[in-house]
Amino acid sequence: MERGVGWNRASSPRLEWNLRRTRILLDIAGAPDRRMACVLVAGTKGKGSTTALLASILSASGVRAGLYTQPHLQSYRERVRVDGTMIGERAFAAAVAKLRPRVVRLARLLPSAGAPTTFELTTALALEHFAASRCEVAIVEVGLGGRYDATNAIDPHVSVITPVSRDHTRILGTRLDRIATEKAGILRPGRVAVIAAQRPVARAAILRACERIGAEPRIVTVRGERHPAIGRIALAGAHQRANAAVAIETARALAEHGVAFDERAAGRALARVRWPGRFEVLRGRPTIVLDGAHNDASAEALARALRDAFPRHKVRFVLGVMADKDARAIVHPLLPLASAVEVTRAPSARALEPRALARLVHGVPARVHEDVAAALAAARSEVRPNEVVCVTGSLALVGAAREALGLPVATRLW
Repeated sequence: MERGVGWNRASSPRLEWNLRRTRILLDIAGAPDRRMACVLVAGTKGKGSTTALLASILSASGVRAGLYTQPHLQSYRERVRVDGTMIGERAFAAAVAKLRPRVVRLARLLPSAGAPTTFELTTALALEHFAASRCEVAIVEVGLGGRYDATNAIDPHVSVITPVSRDHTRILGTRLDRIATEKAGILRPGRVAVIAAQRPVARAAILRACERIGAEPRIVTVRGERHPAIGRIALAGAHQRANAAVAIETARALAEHGVAFDERAAGRALARVRWPGRFEVLRGRPTIVLDGAHNDASAEALARALRDAFPRHKVRFVLGVMADKDARAIVHPLLPLASAVEVTRAPSARALEPRALARLVHGVPARVHEDVAAALAAARSEVRPNEVVCVTGSLALVGAAREALGLPVATRLW
């Protein structure tokens, strides 16, 4: 698991093969990505929300867009969507069947490449599905980093870098400038780079990369509060208005490649989009918030959003974190809001042991539960009138919580 989700023992460990295997799989399939304008989105936080907002904006402008994101919450098919609707079961099964002979052919052409990973295969599957669905645009979220991510095998018409912070530090390191430089590996000469507001060190590194590569940087300094195209936005939290501003600037950049963009429709698009598991508020008794914050920056954003949305409430957290994350940095900004913490295990082989996580909780009661359903039941049974329940620490945990709560898979985003 340290080699990454979907890593294959039969794969060559050399990072450049992530790109080459994916590119060859695409070329064997007839290069479906060449038939669309492509947007590649890297960053540490806000990638998924930004891609969903952009897809909704394009749809409202009359553009058929494919959306490839990760991870999923409840169904693997959530990763592949056209016009906001996830790929159907039969279409997914047929797409997998098409991949099988191509994997065999790849092995014959380049035996030194080794077998492709799950992520590489899904990337190829998604792009072929988009082309078959007559999408005009493919919006692709980077999995990890940027430079050597499988998604970087495509040639983006517009590259986007959302806010960069520390995450996947075992792989990307802890220096913010190096992390930003790695993510800037998705930039292309002569193409627009839409850059969200960044910490100074990260911004400087990305701008250096733009100059070195010959990309045109467009920095989104408007955080969304006064943006003329942003009215009501369905996604909660001030950070989502910043993500919406990035999505609008990306749509403008795509328009330079002939992709339709109706700025008057953008407001309607932002007001209708759903993005489950990202400050998803379930009103009831008690009110439950689901948010997949999994690093320091996203935990800080969650804390701000909770204060803004529930200024007179304390929070009873249900918390589970992956072992490869900085759990202390996630816990720290949440504790001032906490009345109690129900610690549990994220449903993954990479999950941090709950008792180890509980030792990081200070100043409020912390109890350990072996599964999400038990932790949720404990939180709901003891919540007080002036408290809300918040499930966080991992998108895998949020997905399991949605299952435990009986929430359906989000087959459509708008």
